[in-house]
Amino acid sequence: MNAVPSDPAAELAAAEVARQRLAGALRLPSWFHVSLGVAVALQIGSAAYGLGDPSGAGLLALVAGCLLFAVVAWVQVVRFRRLNGVRVNGLVSRAVLGTSTWSSLAEAGGIGAAFWAVLEDQPWLAALAALAGGAGYGLSAHLWWRRYQADPAGHARAESGATLLAYGVLAVGGLVLLVVLR
Repeated sequence: MNAVPSDPAAELAAAEVARQRLAGALRLPSWFHVSLGVAVALQIGSAAYGLGDPSGAGLLALVAGCLLFAVVAWVQVVRFRRLNGVRVNGLVSRAVLGTSTWSSLAEAGGIGAAFWAVLEDQPWLAALAALAGGAGYGLSAHLWWRRYQADPAGHARAESGATLLAYGVLAVGGLVLLVVLR
């Protein structure tokens, strides 16, 4: 048997070209960023209302907003995987669940401004803050996707399941604390 020695550098270069080609061929489902932005805007608005009015209706609105976001996020991830047949590291945590810096800032800024507006009895300003937070979140997801497609290796980082669980526990704990202290 005559074995031809392999060229590791050439094989690595070919693998990188294949990764770039795959990343460039991936497509997002229709309305991916818009649906995430709208869901986050509704989540921000319902959370601000729920925190401002911790009665039964306010708490119900807060929970409904969180559930709506969870459903939209889940549906979009399922649609992405059916459309492309692959999982992309970082997509769920960074683009969908908002652990990137810009999406975190957009959502935190939106909820802070909306909650302040609710406390000041300015519902129109709360709605505007929620819309701005949702738009920033959707734009952040879009920007992450473009950066991922340009450099898949550099943007395929994702938080571990334990880290995402810790973030979730902290978020729920913070909301409970806000409702209790209100």
